[in-house]
Formats: sequence, structure tokens, C-alpha cells
Amino acid sequence: MRGTLLSLVVAVMLLPVYAMLAVASASDATDLGGLGFDAARFGEHLSQLFGQGDFPLYLRNSVILSLGVAVLEVVFSGAAGYALAQLPFPGRRVLFAVVVGTLSLSPIVVLVPMYLVVRQLGWIDSFQGMIVPFAMSAFGVFLVRQFALSLPHELLLSARVDGAGELRIFLRVAVPLLRPALLTLFLLQFLAQWDNLLWPLVVANKPGLWPLPVGLSQLQTEYDFSAGLVGTAALVTAVPPLVLMFVLQRYYVAGLTLGGVKK
Repeated sequence: MRGTLLSLVVAVMLLPVYAMLAVASASDATDLGGLGFDAARFGEHLSQLFGQGDFPLYLRNSVILSLGVAVLEVVFSGAAGYALAQLPFPGRRVLFAVVVGTLSLSPIVVLVPMYLVVRQLGWIDSFQGMIVPFAMSAFGVFLVRQFALSLPHELLLSARVDGAGELRIFLRVAVPLLRPALLTLFLLQFLAQWDNLLWPLVVANKPGLWPLPVGLSQLQTEYDFSAGLVGTAALVTAVPPLVLMFVLQRYYVAGLTLGGVKK
């Protein structure tokens, strides 16, 4: 009985995936009935997608953007979160309160100031203009800080007694213990930037810099629309996040469940 119920739940959850496959194999915008999957037409759409147009370029840009932001976020937010949790310095509590307070700001509120700063730096139409503003976030600092509170204080103290510097302690002792939180942060930021449409649309005016969300929006216009081609592009776009989520799911669960431990 339990196995039957679980199978039914899984089937219901996979139904949208099958619907995406059906739309991806549709011939045109008016042929969406029956929800049937045509493997031959789906293959044609794949060949058209990668053989014509700029879809491979959009895919490359999304990989650069998502990996760049995720890696920088792990480095800077990881170091800041560890420092706020384990290094005593004046104003630490006030600084953490300010960091947490910025979580209440809507991304739309800071969009214009971010754009003005990027324009003053001359980073419009560049990868650094799309990546650097997201290299560190209040959420990332908060996540790592909450996880770092559970690190064994005695272990860090032993390393200091042995003469290790704070940087070496962080890299050799703290980072391996913070791996679930750091990988969770990496995954969340990768997924967020993979689906980010607004900021690249504002900063990148050159089509050669467009990531997938911006590029996919150009596949459908007022006069030209192919449901099969757009569905195929959306399906291909969903594959890398799914693979990454599957690979890192163990660390993702550990990072979310243990991040609230406080000593």
C-alpha cells in the first residue's frame, strides 16, 4: 500500500516533466493537443537549437555567470560568516545585526543604486558587471555564520595553541567542517543566477553577453513563435540545475538542517 502511494506521488510529480517533453516535441503553437511525445520531432528541435542561432552562446554565458557568482559567494560570504561566528572583534554583534537587517530590502530597491555603481565603474556590458555585485550576500553570510556557530571551539583553540594563524585555521580546519554549508550556498547561488533575468537584462545590452533567461525570451516574438522550439530550450535549460542538485543533494540537506545549531 505504501509503495503504491509513493509511486502515485512520484507519477504526479513527474507529470509536469512529461508535459514539458510533449510541448518540446510539438510542431507549432497550434498543435499542443493530446500531450503526445514525438521523439523524432524533439530531435529535430534539438538539432535546430544547437545548430542555428545563439543558444550555445547563451548556455556558455549562463555557466560563466552562475559559476562566477557561486564561487565568489562561497569565498567571501564563507569568510565573513566564519569571522562573525568565531572571531571576537569590536562591533561584531552590531555588524551582524546590520547584515541581517539588509535581508529585509527588496532586490528591486537596490537595483538602481547597483546599476549606478556599475555604470560609474565602466562595467556595463561586461561579465564583471553581472557577477561582482552578487559576489557576496547577506543571506550567504547569515547561513555560514549560523553553521559556523556549531564548530567545535576546542578544535579551533587547539590549532591556535599549536601556532596556526587565523587564515590557516580557516582554510585547514574550518572550511572542511563548513563544507555542507558552503556547498549549500554554492548550489543556492548557482540556481539563483541560472534563473536570473532582471539584472543581466539591465546590465548586458550586447547579445553576446546574454545568459539563457534573456536569450530564451528572444525565441518568442509577436510575429514568430514555436512552442516546440521554446519548450525544447526550456527543457535543456533545466538539465544542468537538476544534475547539480542531484549531485549535491546530500550536502544541501545537511547544510539546511544543521545551519541553525547554536552553541
